[in-house]
Amino acid sequence: MANGDQEHHLAFPKLNVSEVDILARLASVCEFEDGATIFKAGQRGVSFYVVESGEIAIVDESGDEPKTIVVHGPREFTGDVSLLTDRPAVISGYARGNCRAYCVSPDDLRRVIQEIPDLSDKLLEAFQTRRFLLEHSGFVGVRVFGSLSDPELTVIREFFDKNKVPHTWIDVDVPEGHDAMTALGVAPDQLPFVSCNRGTRSPRPTVTRLAECLGLKRKIRDEPFDLVIVGAGPAGLAAAVYGASEGLATIVLDRFGPGGQAGTSSRIENYMGFPAGLTGADLANRGYLQALKFGAELVAPVEVRSMSCEDKVHRLVLDDGQVVKGRTVLVATGASYQRLPIADSERWDGAGIYYSCTSVHARSCRSGRAAVVGGGNSAGQAAMFLAEHTAGATLLLRGGNLRKSMSDYLARRIEQHEKIEVLRHVEVEAIHGDRTLTGLRLRNGDGYRELECSAVFVFIGAQPHTGWLPPSVVVDSKGFILTGANAAHSDHWPLKDREPCTVETTCPGVFAAGDVRSGTTKRVAFAVGDGALAVTCAHRVLAEL
Repeated sequence: MANGDQEHHLAFPKLNVSEVDILARLASVCEFEDGATIFKAGQRGVSFYVVESGEIAIVDESGDEPKTIVVHGPREFTGDVSLLTDRPAVISGYARGNCRAYCVSPDDLRRVIQEIPDLSDKLLEAFQTRRFLLEHSGFVGVRVFGSLSDPELTVIREFFDKNKVPHTWIDVDVPEGHDAMTALGVAPDQLPFVSCNRGTRSPRPTVTRLAECLGLKRKIRDEPFDLVIVGAGPAGLAAAVYGASEGLATIVLDRFGPGGQAGTSSRIENYMGFPAGLTGADLANRGYLQALKFGAELVAPVEVRSMSCEDKVHRLVLDDGQVVKGRTVLVATGASYQRLPIADSERWDGAGIYYSCTSVHARSCRSGRAAVVGGGNSAGQAAMFLAEHTAGATLLLRGGNLRKSMSDYLARRIEQHEKIEVLRHVEVEAIHGDRTLTGLRLRNGDGYRELECSAVFVFIGAQPHTGWLPPSVVVDSKGFILTGANAAHSDHWPLKDREPCTVETTCPGVFAAGDVRSGTTKRVAFAVGDGALAVTCAHRVLAEL
């Protein structure tokens, strides 16, 4: 079977009679006349439909003209990943002929996915493959107008990529983009400009405004959760999967979207079970859907402003004013790479200097060379990725040992790659450029050298996201959270009848996992293990309440 035929088969399978019977027992029967609207793009809480008779046409209305994507006949079904993420539909559905269908509510669909493995596998495979095919079909989705040199555009596109929002970037620096901008009545001072799929227009939007525009924001319940997870990187997502699958009422809060720092990695090859490797975004998306499958909730973008504990319930105050209550809390906020310590470097953030490396960033320098600052795996993976998508990459090391912080397999590939240059014992002294970045001045011992490049990718140091934590959660001298034995020996552990769990902080019932925890190894597998261990610790604490 050709690859395209195989993808189509996975995306649009027929249900067998017993599978239809299972769904029919949970469903109400809906009847639609020819041409009737069954659901519209932008509609939230859309039901899952299984066709009994007639047909349902799935239509892309995001472009200039409606386009029929597929027509579902008897024993075929509607829906994609939006049904799991509780986000508005990105396409519309219309009856063809007199249509009769089984209508399954989103809650009942989640029950099926959690409780009936074979049917769950078929539906999940179809939902994910459908979204992949849609994104590669010329689907317009949300329109984003902006210039590649605008850092605000970079933030918007990163947000869309991380949250798997189908979108089309329209470059206003080329004639076609300028014409499209004029046709929509977009003024230059409104850039970057987003035209959402529900007809909403957003000039120069913040991430919060984008979430509202796209219908991603929602109200969080008032009742306490068993486990509140702050951060949706590998540690947080792993905890969400294990917590929800073990029956804990679990919610994940993130200030941007699923993936964390690992989600920006261009390729991860040393994570067990994926011998061919995968992108950080793909790993994060798999973990996100897996957590949703078991009933976890994920809310983004939200930022936790403060946390306190009252009557053994932790209260987390969010930037939008909502309060989330949790019997236990996992801090998995990770760490960010330090800013390049060069005067005036801030002006280039998102417009020549980047602190992650995805296809969004690589486009900024596709016709020139890229410089990568750092010696860890993230820097090595970025250099490899950029070497394939630009004219070449130069890796800048402060020391002389490429293998000090980098895996040996990656170091060997970099040394053998004809488009990667490694410069040792160098530091960035100055940045050159006017409207666009053109190069760097490097310090090498007592001398200097110039390096031509059109973008710089920085992966040095790490700053933990712990500024919002209360004093009861003690951190080390660098801001990383003390846990386990370190927490017990810090003179801040308040309980006399038990020691803290391995990942428990100095505040009982509050755990830390992944890069934010003091003394950890900065690897995805380590973070995942931390997240799983945190759930075990949460069970112990919950049993004491």
